[in-house]
Amino acid sequence: MAPPIYPDHKFTWINENQKTTYALFSCIARGDCAQNQTKVVLVSSFDFIIPMEGGYIGGEAIWALSTIKALNNMGYSVLYATNIESALHLYHIYGHLVKMVIASGGDIEQCAGEERCGRTAANPAGIPLWKFFAFHFWSQAAHPLGSKWTLSPEDYHTNSYLGYSIEAQCSRYPFIPHSERKRQAYILAKFLNFFTPEQRVWEPDFFDAAVNATGMSFVMASIELSDMPKLKPGDLSASIENIAPAHAEDVFTQDEFYHVLSHSVALVGVGNPVTSPTPYDALCLGIPFVNPVTSWDENDPTDRTKWSTQHDPLKELSAPYVYHVFKGDRDGFVNAIKSAAENPIESYVLERMKIGSVEYRLGKILEHDWRAQAAELLRAREAGLESGKLFEL
Repeated sequence: MAPPIYPDHKFTWINENQKTTYALFSCIARGDCAQNQTKVVLVSSFDFIIPMEGGYIGGEAIWALSTIKALNNMGYSVLYATNIESALHLYHIYGHLVKMVIASGGDIEQCAGEERCGRTAANPAGIPLWKFFAFHFWSQAAHPLGSKWTLSPEDYHTNSYLGYSIEAQCSRYPFIPHSERKRQAYILAKFLNFFTPEQRVWEPDFFDAAVNATGMSFVMASIELSDMPKLKPGDLSASIENIAPAHAEDVFTQDEFYHVLSHSVALVGVGNPVTSPTPYDALCLGIPFVNPVTSWDENDPTDRTKWSTQHDPLKELSAPYVYHVFKGDRDGFVNAIKSAAENPIESYVLERMKIGSVEYRLGKILEHDWRAQAAELLRAREAGLESGKLFEL
């Protein structure tokens, strides 16, 4: 293996590209490429670049890291691009070896609309639209060809469900024995405006009541954004300790976050952020999640299919892993905190979030005949049976 040309710099994805290129060209020359090694996946979304440069590891980055791990485990050759132009240049080099180009929906739209980027009759060297897949965290389609070409982190029953694993992230931090944990609950709240009367799901006195009933404490790391509504006196319970840095630019590091979380006995949702990876991290660290139910069928409150919650993908789980509490239910909130503290859990990872499950789904996506499916869609559009622009195969 050739040494990296630039070994000491923050842009580690450059080294990865160099190593992958050298290994691929060498094995082709020798005729001994490993399984899937000659199948190239271009990743052009910044969600993949940011964590490799030491940036903030949010939900999208966690999903991206899991995707890379699955691709590497299966032996695919992964190449990084910082923008769609770089992806196009790589595509010109690797051509038919490219199985998939992962990008944001906006970048895919941009490429499809540019003469030199997307494949057209006049530009056969462009990237075919059917080789693009939108890396999209939410449930709506984000690709000109529709939902099947939109990858999703959760099974929204619409897009192509890729999913992700938090096992690698979780394994970086020790499982704290319950006897060594603090009697504290960590509040999942990135921003203070989640506690304004317009947004909050728990009244301030809910936290006070829980402290009085259990002797527990509440901690969080929540910052105030300049363009968001400010808290007024009384909006935030005095029972909550905010351990976030005083200045937003002083980041509460990931290691600091996991240290505090892993020493807690419960994770408490406040309505936002929705569908965050943090509840999965908590379960892996042996911490149950209090999931706010924000809307439901008044005639049948037990019908979970009608629930809207902070974390809908966890509606399937129940105590002692997830405690679903209806908005405004003070007794339910207090009882959930009490039960979580009294019924500790061991590390728990959903089967669908294990890396083997991710590899299985990703393998099916990669090996599907997308050109044939795109040809079928094109015929339907040409016949007026499907809406959408025509495209070149």
